[in-house]
Parts: sequence; structure tokens; C-alpha cells
Amino acid sequence: MGNAQLPISRVDVKGRALHTKAANTSKSTFASVLRAALLVFCIFALGARVFSNVIGINIREASESWLAFNDDFMAETCPQSSPISPSSELMAELDAEYATEEFKMYAVGSLSGAVQIPTQMYDDLKPPGQDPRWEIFGEMHAYLEKRFPLVHSKLQKTTVNLYALVYHWQGTDDTLKPMLLTAHQDVVPVEPLTWDEWVHPPFSGYYDGEWIWGRGSCDDKPGLISTLTSVEKLLEKGFQPKRSIVLAYGMDEERSGVAGATAIRDYLLPTYGEDAFSIIVDEGGGYSSRGDALMSSPAVAEKGKLDARVELSGPGGHSSVPPLHTTIGMLAKLITHIEANPHTVHLNRTSTYYKQLQCQAEYDPMMSGRMKKLIKRSLKSNKALKKLEEELASTDRMYPPLSGTTQAIDIIHGGVKSNALPENAYFIMNHRINTVSSVSDVKSHITETIGPLAVGMNLSVDAFGVQYGPFSTEAAYGHMQITDAYGTQLEPAPVTPTFGSGPYELLAGTIISSLSTSKRSDTPKKVFLAPSLSTGNTDTRHYWKLTKHIFRYGHTFGDDSYNGAHTVNEAMRADGLLEVIRFHTRLILNGHDSTLLE
Repeated sequence: MGNAQLPISRVDVKGRALHTKAANTSKSTFASVLRAALLVFCIFALGARVFSNVIGINIREASESWLAFNDDFMAETCPQSSPISPSSELMAELDAEYATEEFKMYAVGSLSGAVQIPTQMYDDLKPPGQDPRWEIFGEMHAYLEKRFPLVHSKLQKTTVNLYALVYHWQGTDDTLKPMLLTAHQDVVPVEPLTWDEWVHPPFSGYYDGEWIWGRGSCDDKPGLISTLTSVEKLLEKGFQPKRSIVLAYGMDEERSGVAGATAIRDYLLPTYGEDAFSIIVDEGGGYSSRGDALMSSPAVAEKGKLDARVELSGPGGHSSVPPLHTTIGMLAKLITHIEANPHTVHLNRTSTYYKQLQCQAEYDPMMSGRMKKLIKRSLKSNKALKKLEEELASTDRMYPPLSGTTQAIDIIHGGVKSNALPENAYFIMNHRINTVSSVSDVKSHITETIGPLAVGMNLSVDAFGVQYGPFSTEAAYGHMQITDAYGTQLEPAPVTPTFGSGPYELLAGTIISSLSTSKRSDTPKKVFLAPSLSTGNTDTRHYWKLTKHIFRYGHTFGDDSYNGAHTVNEAMRADGLLEVIRFHTRLILNGHDSTLLE
């Protein structure tokens, strides 16, 4: 109480009366102050409620969001792994060799030669052995055998379904689960009308001193050549793995692996057993520059897929007496309606994409402070989550494909003559299914979106084998049939375990050590990982029973691709190819005796 004095009392009655009066006066003053404080608090509370109603802010939720924000700033939502480097001196020796011009030209020549073999994959191929277009893969096999002689003399090679390849490198300890490294030999076809748009012919494999040009130079012949090169060089050095290493190369990944990866799976499952592999690494995510840091994004989840075929049939006839809508006209109405009613996009807290955002909020120097705060607040605040969705929808074109099911009408066909009414017309619509959705959800969405419209046009409807609407085929003007176009529907993949899981820690540590020790001077050395979602589908769709630890990661730098894949002027920077080889070599050396793997 400092220097304040208590009331002085006297020993006589009057004095005691004076003391009591002073005490009562003090109590009265305290009560007045308390009443005033309560009145101020009530006024403040009432004002706060009015204020919150006016501007739409809930004071309690705001305070809870703020507390959650501070808690999450203190918590590590995206733990990072320590770099893992091979313990032997072999990697240092190989790093030195990989840095030479001689090796660079060897690696460039290997990829260039593979690109020159046009292993184009078409959707309408008959099974291997029944279609001559498969025979080009025989040329690829002969090339690989000549280019990588030690692989073909030291490893056990098995050819499945004529053109898919499996190589087994026996380890010294059979109690350890093997590692499986995969890639694919095939490429998407080159549209003949685009041939003249290429800087260099699409199957030239031309090297201009920086870029290796041609179809497949990015997808996925670098994965094929890099893994084979890594094993070839390790064999050349006399290396013997403790854990067996298996290489598997499909030949029709670009049409869902229906002949290649399925045959590989059917060979691996009885040969090795279910859940027999410690880790699978296939093509997929890479790394990108984020200011003074590199963000690596191994894909640990993969969207599902459905190619829906919507076919209309109706009466034909002479086009001089047309109906109100031809089958093509009705098809156009259906397409317009479908595109006007896309699948709902929602940012789910359990999704891999949301976890990637949390990692970026922790470590991405290019992300604004405002966005970081919003992402962190969204962990516990639904209002912040909604605001984050709105922000991403208006600023990031990748938000819809990463947070929802996409639909794209890619093929349309109808009519054979300008004066004849088309009796049949169809389109095929590709869906990439959100990881928190399913094939059945997509089928329901398609049916409920265009079913009523078809019925309104007096069509009977068969939606994936089930009648929709009141019309039988006989009673309707025409018929609409919705089917799985190629029989390749696929549920979203199981999500691979990440933080705290041994295989993930091995991969993450290998990535960090590979990037932080890169020989390139033009890339940052600070690295962070943000596990990601694959919006495409890889051959791993057929390998789910082989392991729970599937990673889709190609270790390619975004800037090392000239124009991306599946388009004109596909090209790979030579320095980027060297980094992929360094990564695969490190992965084998780190993993062959690691206790992080089973």
C-alpha cells in the first residue's frame, strides 16, 4: 500500500466510534467503486456485442482463433528431417566423377539415345503380341542392354508381358525387405500437326549444350535412365548392397498401365509377397525455388480417376428434315450443363494439400506473412478456413485441382456426313478424384447433373448400368448411356505415412542431403520438405499391395524443364539430369543398410 496511512484509533469509546465510522466510510467507497466497475463492464459487454453484430465478428471466436494462432506458432506442424548422407567414401568418389564433363556427356548420351526411340503409347493398342506398334519396345530393350552392360550381366532380368522389365539386384541380407525403384519406358504420342512447332524434332534427342530435346526427355525417361545409370556406376565400383534392390519399368503408364504395371504387379506379388517391399519410389514430385530456399514436394497421395463416356443415340434421317436437336445438339447441351456445374471445391483439414500449406506456412520465405497467419489460424478456426479458401480460389489456379475433383471433356465424336443426321454421338470426360471423395461420388454427381436434362429431352438413361428416370428405351425418343470409358476407374490412393515414419525420414533425409550438397551454384542450399498430392496417376496405382510406403518423387527441378511434359518442345536441362542421378545413387546407398527401413 505504499505510504498510505490506516485510520488512527483511540482507546476511549469516542475514539472507537471514530474508527468504526472511518471503516464504514472505506467500505462504502469500495462498494461504490465496485458498482461503477460493474456498470462499466456491462456497458462494454453490451457495446462489444453490438459492435460484433455490426461488423460480423464473434468476439469469443476471434479470441479463440488468436489463442489457436499463438499456440500453432509455437507448435511445429511440419517437422523436418535431418540430412542423411551415405556413410562410405563411395558417394564422394562418385560425386567427383559425376562432376566431370566426361560423365556429363555419357549421361546426356544415354537420355538422348532413349528419346530417339519413339515408344509412343496409344489408347487403342491391342494386347502385346497382337499389335505391331508394341515392337518399338524391343528396340528400347536392345538399347538399354547395350548402354548398361553391367546391369544386364550382374542383375537378374525378367521380362513380363513381352515388354515390361524387372531387374533384381540381390542383397547380402535376405531378412531385409527390398527397395523398389520404378519408372516407365513409354511416352505420350506427338500430334503430327505440331511437328513443325518443335525447336528440334520431337524424337531427335538433340543436345544443344544445355537442353536435351524430345518427347520423353521429361516424362519419364530421366527416371528410367537415372536409376539404370546409378546402378551401373555402383556395379562398376564393385558395390554390393546389403538390402536387395529391385528396378521395375512399365511400358504403358500413359494409358494407365493396363498391360505393363499390372503384369509387373502380378509378377512381384507371388515372387516377393504382399507388403514385401520396404519402400517404393516412382516418378512424381520434384523441387522448386522459393526465394532463398528450395521446397521439395514428394507426393504421398494420389487422386483417383474416372473416364466417363456419355453416348447419345437417336433416329437418323436426312438433315433436310431435322429434329429440334440432333444427337450432337443434345450432347452440346449436356456439355454446357456439366461445365456449369463442376464438383464442389473444399479445403479439407485432413487432406495432403492442407498439410502442404501448413509446411509452407512454417518454412516458405516466398509466402506472405498474412497468408501464413491465415493458414495457421485455419487449423482451429472455421471462419479462418473459409477465408483461406476464398483467398486461394482468387490467387492460386492450382487450388481447385488440389482441393477437389476435376472434370475435363477431352474427346468428342459424332456424325459421318454433312447431310445425314448423326445417329450416335459421344464425349469422354476425364475426372481426377479428390482424395476425400470416391468413384461412386463422381458417378452420382454425373448422373444427378445431366440425368434430369436428358429426361427433359425425352431420353431414356442408363447411368453406369442403372436406369435413371421414367423412360424405357422403347418409350423414349433416344437413349443416353453413361459408362466407364476404358474400364480403368480408380479410387484415390492410400495416403503414405510421413512425419515419424522411417521410410519417409529416409527419403526426406536423402532429398535434403542431395540438394544441400548440390554441385550447382545457381540454386539455394536451404531446403524444406512439403509432402504433396499427385493430381495425375502413376504406375504405383497397381502397387498398393506391395508396400504402404509409396512415394512419387522424381527429384526434378521445375526450371530444368523447358516446356513441361505432354506438349511441344519437351526438353530436359542436362545439369538437372545429373542431379537426378546423384539423388538415385544417394537413395540406394542410404537405403541399402538403413535401420529406417524394415
